[in-house]
Amino acid sequence: MIFFIWCRLAKKVNCLSQRMMRFNRMLMVKQYGVYLMKFTRNALFQFTLLLLFSISNIGHAQTQIEVFTDTPTALGNVPGIEVIHYDLSVPERVKEKYLPALPGDIDRAKQIMKTYLASAQGMEFQKAIREAYRGHEKMVQYQLEKIPAVVFNQGQYVVYGITDIQRALALYKSHRNLEEAP
Repeated sequence: MIFFIWCRLAKKVNCLSQRMMRFNRMLMVKQYGVYLMKFTRNALFQFTLLLLFSISNIGHAQTQIEVFTDTPTALGNVPGIEVIHYDLSVPERVKEKYLPALPGDIDRAKQIMKTYLASAQGMEFQKAIREAYRGHEKMVQYQLEKIPAVVFNQGQYVVYGITDIQRALALYKSHRNLEEAP
């Protein structure tokens, strides 16, 4: 394409054969979407594009709810909504399950922990503790002030003090309706 433009600017029409010039024009036409514009005149093609784009956006319209608690809590399901539960007491349970009892001697405790963390069980503990603190990371990221909290749309909206998803969703929707009203 650059060579074709240079030839036009230099007015050296004979530098390329007519066939090569047509090929370059076709590349330019395809690159700038003229072929697409010719096809979009067809109503059936426009309808198909509209349908494809609307179907691909259905998955993105789904609301995500994240619930933060400090105890194991059974949460209900809401059709079409992804619910993620972060139990902030999990790290303590992971520590109780995996960590060995340590002696009072600091040097001996350091040696035991160093050996433990290098073992297969220690590696499993490290993986489990990272996963257990994911809720704490999200809580800091969303700057949550207290728990329980129900978070909508990656921290845009927060309902404090309840874990009932249906009730939190109703509060969220009523707030959104008030926000959208003129």
